[in-house]
Amino acid sequence: MRVLIMASLATLTLGCAPITQEECLAGDWQSIGQRDGQAGRVAKQVFARYVEICARAGVVPDRDLWQQGYAAGLVRYCTPLSGLEEGRRKTRYRDVCPAESEPGFLMGYELGQLAHAQEREIREIEREISALERGNAALRPSDPDADNSAALQKIAANRSRISFLRLDLLRARTELSRIEREIRAFRARL
Repeated sequence: MRVLIMASLATLTLGCAPITQEECLAGDWQSIGQRDGQAGRVAKQVFARYVEICARAGVVPDRDLWQQGYAAGLVRYCTPLSGLEEGRRKTRYRDVCPAESEPGFLMGYELGQLAHAQEREIREIEREISALERGNAALRPSDPDADNSAALQKIAANRSRISFLRLDLLRARTELSRIEREIRAFRARL
C-alpha cells in the first residue's frame, strides 16, 4: 500500500506550493527549512502550508528540524549582498531577518531598490522617446503639396518633447551611475 501511495504521490506537485507530497514522505525537514530560509519565506505561513500538504500524505512535518534548517537558511539570506539583490529584483521584504542581521540586509535592500527604480525610470523615458519618434515618422507628409501644417506642428511639438526627455534621460543615467558607484563602494566595504 505504501508503495502505491508513494508512486501516485511522486507524480503530484501541488500548484505553487514550495513542497511536493513526495518531499513530505522523504522528510528531509532540515534541508527544506534551509531552502525556505535562504529564499526569505515567512516561517509561519510556509510551515502551515507544509502541515496542510503533508497531511494529505499522512505525514506530520518535523517542526524542530525544519526550524533548525530555516535559521541556517536565514543566515545566508539576511546579508547585505542578498538585500541588495532582493531590492534590485524589487522583491518584497517580508520582515524575516533576525534583529542582528536586519540592518545590513536593509541597507543593501534600500540601495537595490534605488537602482531598480532608476533603471525603471530610464526604460520608461526611452519608451516614451521611441513612441514619439515613431509618431513623428508616421506624421511625415508624403505629399509636399498638401496642407501639412497640423502634422508639422505636431512633429515640432514631439521634437520639443523628445529634447526635454533626452535631458531627463541624461539626468536619470547620471543618477544611475551615482547609485552604481555607491553599490560598488557598498560591496567593497563588505
